[in-house]
Amino acid sequence: MKATESFWDFSVRSYRTDGVPAACLELQNKSGADVNALLFCCWLGATRGEIQTDTYNTVMTFSNNWADHVVRPLRSVRSWMKTSGCSDPLLPEETCMALRERIKRVEFESEQLQENVMQSMVESIPLASLSNSEQIRAAVFNLQHYCLAENIPWDHTTQTRLSLILQAAFPHNTEEINLPLM
Repeated sequence: MKATESFWDFSVRSYRTDGVPAACLELQNKSGADVNALLFCCWLGATRGEIQTDTYNTVMTFSNNWADHVVRPLRSVRSWMKTSGCSDPLLPEETCMALRERIKRVEFESEQLQENVMQSMVESIPLASLSNSEQIRAAVFNLQHYCLAENIPWDHTTQTRLSLILQAAFPHNTEEINLPLM
């Protein structure tokens, strides 16, 4: 990972890796994890190292607030439209699905704005010159901090999904990423 890679570019690159969307969505839907927060933990570990509690609290307060009031409501509307909303016989399905696609784009833009603000909140922290293994250790520390703070179980299933995300986030890593027990 390039130390100058923006959080957004890092997220898009990591998310596009085989298996990562499914792992992220499982963590989101089954554990309540925020995918942007998970990727932020990895990106911050790669660029700045271990997150400090004050910084974590400030960034996550913003992130959770934005996700609760903007991203999740848009996702909920989009999902409802896909599963049942656009099947209402009173609605022209094609027009409804076109509206759903526009909502999907707005949801995507809202996540990009969320990530851009999260990045701006840590730009005063100097970039760290870390080896690949140090970056991964920092990312794991940040993910543990996040899971603990958000009451996400640090079980085998979570660890397996996070390992897949970490492997995508650090594609030049040649060693298996093993997550420690908490």
